[in-house]
This record gives sequence, structure tokens and C-alpha cells, in this order.
Amino acid sequence: MPRRVRPVPFYVAPDAAPAKKKILTEALRLFVRDGLCETSIRDIARATGYTNPALFKHFASKQQLAVHLFEQCYLNLFQAIERVVSEERSYAAKQRAVIATYLDLLDADRDALLYVQDNLRHFWPMMPASVRRSSIAGQVQAMLLLGRDEGAVTGAVPIEFLVLGWLGVLQQFARAWFFGGFAGPARRHGRRLEQLLTRMTAASVSNDQRG
Repeated sequence: MPRRVRPVPFYVAPDAAPAKKKILTEALRLFVRDGLCETSIRDIARATGYTNPALFKHFASKQQLAVHLFEQCYLNLFQAIERVVSEERSYAAKQRAVIATYLDLLDADRDALLYVQDNLRHFWPMMPASVRRSSIAGQVQAMLLLGRDEGAVTGAVPIEFLVLGWLGVLQQFARAWFFGGFAGPARRHGRRLEQLLTRMTAASVSNDQRG
């Protein structure tokens, strides 16, 4: 039987040296499992089997490595969401596609997605202007505003709060799923998440919720 070849993660260049590939994949795994501050260069070296000097050949510091990983993982998530938002026409179709895309990415590489979620506040100020213009929250806001124009999304709640709530549900689901709170692949829970998010943002929000 031929040996199964593991796909190269999207955050690793196809022509990257084997050492760099191992450093990136192991660093991401450790950053998510143990935390960014708690993971040292020595930990990464131990996990990869390379020495500290070998790591510094590819990245000048742990900070540079962590920033590089964040930028690659964030842009992958943003581009996937931007693509499906632009492809679908109606609010309902856009929302369904974004949820499905998010869950597919979670199934495909949970560490990459969780790394973005858990470190957005820390790394966002360090991102270049070209990345900061790529706003996932902005994509969700545009989608919800379309839903408001179609009469599907409430106008009783400021749009900024709806964006926070909408994204927050997916983020909390991802964390709970990571810790075993939901069985099976993330994708299987898409319908329930869509029902929850639709109800949460529905135009039928009652007057006593307007505060």
C-alpha cells in the first residue's frame, strides 16, 4: 500500500524547507494547546527535533514566528468568507455559506482557526494596513445589513451589537467543540447554528428588547 502523503498546510509555502514546515506546524499546535506566552522557543525546538539555532535560521524570534502564523491564518479565514459572501445573492444564502465555510475550516484545521480567534486582540494592531483592510467583522456587517434591507434582520438592535453576537456564537461554538462539547465533525452542527443565528437576529425581535 502506498504511503499516504499528508497535505501541506495552507500556511506553509509549497517549496518551504522541511525544517520550516515542521517549525510552523508544531509552533501553531503548541500556541493553541499551551498558549502563546506559555510556549517557548525551547518548547518548539523540542517538538520539532531541531535546535534553537535551526529555528532562528528561519525566524528571528518567537514573536516573528507567531505574527507570521497569525497573518497567514487570518487571511485564509477572511478570504474564504469574502469569497462565499460575494458568490451568494440573498442574505439567507450568504449566512448559510459563511457558517458552512467557517465549520469546514474548523474541521480542516482547527488550530489555524482557533489561533486567529484567541489572538486577534493581541496581533491585530501589529498587522500591516493591507491586512487590516481585510475585516471579517466588516464582511459579517455587510451581510447583516443586506438582511436588514431584505426585512430579515432586526432594525431594533444596533448593527455593531448584532455583528458581535453573530460572530460570538460561532467563536464560542468553536471553543466548545474543541473541548469536546459537541460530538462529531463541526459541519454536522451547521443547521442548528443557522437556526440559532437566524432567530437571534430576526426582524421579529420584540419591542421590549430594544433598550
